[in-house]
Amino acid sequence: MIELPAGKAMLGAEPYEANRKRGDMDLREVTFDYRLAVARTETTRGQYRAFMAETGHKMAEDGCNTWSTYRIMGYDRANSWESAGYPQNDSHPVVCVSHVDATAYTQWLAAKTGKPYRLLSSAEYEYATRAGTRGPWFWGTANRDACTYANVADRNLRRTHTFAPTFDCDDGYERTAPVAKYKPNPWGLYDMLGNVWEWTDDCLHRDASNAPLDGSAWLAEDNGECDRRVPRGASWVSGTDWTRAAAQAGDYAIYHSQLLGFRVALTIE
Repeated sequence: MIELPAGKAMLGAEPYEANRKRGDMDLREVTFDYRLAVARTETTRGQYRAFMAETGHKMAEDGCNTWSTYRIMGYDRANSWESAGYPQNDSHPVVCVSHVDATAYTQWLAAKTGKPYRLLSSAEYEYATRAGTRGPWFWGTANRDACTYANVADRNLRRTHTFAPTFDCDDGYERTAPVAKYKPNPWGLYDMLGNVWEWTDDCLHRDASNAPLDGSAWLAEDNGECDRRVPRGASWVSGTDWTRAAAQAGDYAIYHSQLLGFRVALTIE
């Protein structure tokens, strides 16, 4: 875990930012006046294995949404957190876990350690990703620098997938990479962009005009759809359009995907 500096930050998509998505929030100032620690890496398959072995947790649903060479997607009942449908080992981020499963992991970790572990809020995730920077990428403005810091849609992915607007570099992995394989962001956090999308605790909101400005998770208030939650950070299949600090998605809380994992956070009492 790394404790983040408290302070204020401008979050959201810049008015001129290329590839803005409908779900992006407008630029706003958010205050983080509490002690927040964030895991250096995504939760690994090995860490999740320990949780499953100790608890016998029943997954939210069977199978995992699977990406083929030609972008044909569908649930494959044979795939799971333990066997995602492509090569992984226990140093890779766990995937094929839902928001329900990720929350169960944090509750187990909290009970085991006596510390209030949880998922990040969407605002906390963006704050941690930016690490005091502005713009779409914490590494700067050069497209070709992405592969030094992130596992993204790159030249390697372009050989088998033709749909993504790719980065002009090669990160060495077609699918997930071991956590902390690339350089961290300025606050020492790894894979905040790329590798796998990460669940946050926020409910999905169609109208982002009343988002909290104190770093907290945006839950059921203001017509939130809490059967859907907000992943952040993009994945190994994400190109320049989705691999941005301001980009956020919205998926059902029971959804399992080869592209989607999580990391933990902790409010320090």
